[in-house]
Amino acid sequence: MNKATLAVLTAFFFILAGLAVAVALARGYRPDFANRTLLPTGILVATSDPDGAEVLINGKLETATNNTINLAPGKYLVRIQKDGFSPWEKQVEIKKEEVFKTNAFLFPALADLRPLTFTGSLNPVVSPDQTKIVYGVASASARLNGGDGNGVWVMDTSRTLPAPIPGGGDFRQVFINSPALSLSDANFAWSADSKQVLAYYGSLATPSAAYLLDTDRLNDNPTPETSNQLTSLFDSWKALTAARYAAQLAKLPENLRATLATSAATLEFSPDETKILYTATASAHLPAYLLTYLPGTDPTPETRNLQPGNTYVYDLKEDRNYLIPVPAGIPPISWFPSSRHLLEVDNNQISVMEYDGTNKAVLFNGTFSPASVFVWPNWSKVVILTNLGSTDSQAQNLYTVNLR
Repeated sequence: MNKATLAVLTAFFFILAGLAVAVALARGYRPDFANRTLLPTGILVATSDPDGAEVLINGKLETATNNTINLAPGKYLVRIQKDGFSPWEKQVEIKKEEVFKTNAFLFPALADLRPLTFTGSLNPVVSPDQTKIVYGVASASARLNGGDGNGVWVMDTSRTLPAPIPGGGDFRQVFINSPALSLSDANFAWSADSKQVLAYYGSLATPSAAYLLDTDRLNDNPTPETSNQLTSLFDSWKALTAARYAAQLAKLPENLRATLATSAATLEFSPDETKILYTATASAHLPAYLLTYLPGTDPTPETRNLQPGNTYVYDLKEDRNYLIPVPAGIPPISWFPSSRHLLEVDNNQISVMEYDGTNKAVLFNGTFSPASVFVWPNWSKVVILTNLGSTDSQAQNLYTVNLR
């Protein structure tokens, strides 16, 4: 072999060796100079909203979000914290050549409360698609600029920043009280398509009077619905709701659907339909259907043995089932619009937790109406009904607890 050929082969060898090392480094391997080898690592992608939070690994400050960290395989306590926000913490198992992403959403530790209405809000109800809130107004101060603000209002929460005064921006008055008819103190029920509101008195099943209002216009002189009209209306709403629910159920694996049908109460799908919130009604074992391991899955321990009365969240993408710690005596929890969190409301506190039951954070602690807590569709705000300590029920107004 001549010197030229040897030089070419040597160069080729070093190029291949360099490429092999580069590939290994890209896969997370790191050099061990003491033993002259490459050690496998995993990658932690530490992300947060807001970013710029501190990342602590086993109590030691390592970096700030958003960043990546190479870690030797093993279990680590990852904590993400930022001044003014509730911390995020989770036990994470790092595996070689795998990537785990935190996706930590940090909620404010102190409530930022701002008014949405100033003339009173009666019996507010959110629409099924979570984008509108209907409420009544019956206040002398609602007479603005010579007009009459008393009646029924709808606020569109699908827009970014509403004007915090009735009649401006996302607010629309859909009915004005008259000497012949006042609907300020009516109860409200939304249509299944979130386009109409039924203003009624008495019970919804057998109302003493009911008026159907369109929410995209001012309704002049609405006529009361007859008993036959209400029956037809309710049947159409139920049919649409049932059709949507059936379409959601049809997406579930057959064995999972069969188990939940006999062992769980009505399933509540997350807004993105990738998870299910439910309460078990009978003991059962949840069958597995995902046979392939998914890298970077949620490290929170799951449980597949259902016990009656317990609340669970099932993740369709990862085929994992989590027991949710729900204190006795509080209303059922519900989905947060992020599909990654759950909302918990009791008599004096509003909290949010991740869908696997971890990282619970208090959003608001104080006086409010537990039945009137709504979340902005982009989950930047929580809407509450409160009188801020006043004993006058007419003084209750809608306020936002701002999360961003």
